[in-house]
Amino acid sequence: MILYTPVPQELIYPEEQSAQNQITVEIQEGQLVLEQVSMREFRVVRLLSTDPNAFLNENYTPGKMISLF
Repeated sequence: MILYTPVPQELIYPEEQSAQNQITVEIQEGQLVLEQVSMREFRVVRLLSTDPNAFLNENYTPGKMISLF
């Protein structure tokens, strides 16, 4: 897709500021992008997978709080 506009690219595609607290964790179905909320708790930001069944798993729902340790 080509976008012809006088608007700067930074205003159209802003960078996420919360990416500093994010980590990627390998799971059996693919990868989970997690945002650290506290020392032990993480919030699911995104599921990266090619398996359609992984998206039906409620544990990988964006916004779900999980503990890794």
